Amino acid sequence: MKIRYLLLLVLTAVVVFNSCEKVDPPYIENVDYCSGDKKVLLEDYTGHQCVNCPTAALLAHTLQDDFCDRVVIMAVHAGYFAQPTSDPLFSSDYRTEAGNTWDTFFGNGAQGNPNGLVNRIPINDNYVVSPGNWGTAIAPLLQQPAEAKMLIKNEFNSSTKKLTTKVTTTFLESMEGNIQLLVCLTQDSIVSAQKNNNPDAGQTPVEENYVHMHMLRTTLNGNWGESVNGGNTVSNGDVFVKEYTLEFKEEWIPKNCHIVAFIYHESNKNVIQVEESPVLN
Repeated sequence: MKIRYLLLLVLTAVVVFNSCEKVDPPYIENVDYCSGDKKVLLEDYTGHQCVNCPTAALLAHTLQDDFCDRVVIMAVHAGYFAQPTSDPLFSSDYRTEAGNTWDTFFGNGAQGNPNGLVNRIPINDNYVVSPGNWGTAIAPLLQQPAEAKMLIKNEFNSSTKKLTTKVTTTFLESMEGNIQLLVCLTQDSIVSAQKNNNPDAGQTPVEENYVHMHMLRTTLNGNWGESVNGGNTVSNGDVFVKEYTLEFKEEWIPKNCHIVAFIYHESNKNVIQVEESPVLN
C-alpha cells in the first residue's frame, strides 16, 4: 500500500476583520491516505487583494497531491479582498452570487482571508477553517467509508457553446432527511493580477500574471442546489439522476473548466460526497 506524506497543522492564527491571515509551513507525518472512495471538498475563500492567499492556494494543491487526489478544490472569490478596485490591475470581479451567499452564511469574510471550509463541517461550532488546519480537518474524513458515489458525465457542444451535465448519485448506505445536490462550474488557468507576499508563489508584492486555479464561475442549479430525494429516506443502492444545461460565457474556456458536484445534508450543510469532472474529456 502506497505511503504518502500528509501535511499537518501548526498555525497560530490571529484573525482580524478585513485582514489577511498568515499561513505558516505545517509539519508532516507518514500516513496512508491513498485507499478509499470518499472524497473531501475544500473550499478556499480567497481574493485578488489578499497577500497571503497565494500561499494558501499552494497549500491546497500540496494537500490535494499528498491526499492522492481525494481532495476537490474550489476557489471561492468573496469578501473584502475579492472586491474590484479602480486600479486596472484589480478591476476584474471574480465574485459570484453563490460565493457571496456562502461567504455570508458561513462567515468566511467576517473572519478574514485566507480561510476555507472542509466539507462544510464545523469545528467547535465554527465552519471556517484556517489553512494551517485544513490538513488535519481533511485527514479523518478520508478515513471514513464513502456513503455515496457520484458519476458526472459532461457533453459540450462547441457550436452552441452549451454544456449538458448529467450527475448520477448512488447511495451506499441508508440515510434520512433532505439531501441536496449542488452542481458548480470552476475554471483553471485564469491569468490576472494577485497581491502576494510569497516569492514561491510569484512576484511580490504583486504578481501581475498570477494563474488562478479552481475558480468558482457559477452554479448550475442555484446557490444551494436542489433535493435529490425529496426529503424521503434513501436506502443502500438507491440511484438518483439529475441533468442540467449551461450556456457558456465567452470568458469561460471549456478546456480549462470542470464540473464540481456534491451532495450534502440540508439540515447542517455537511457534505456527504463530492466529485469533479472536466468539461472536455
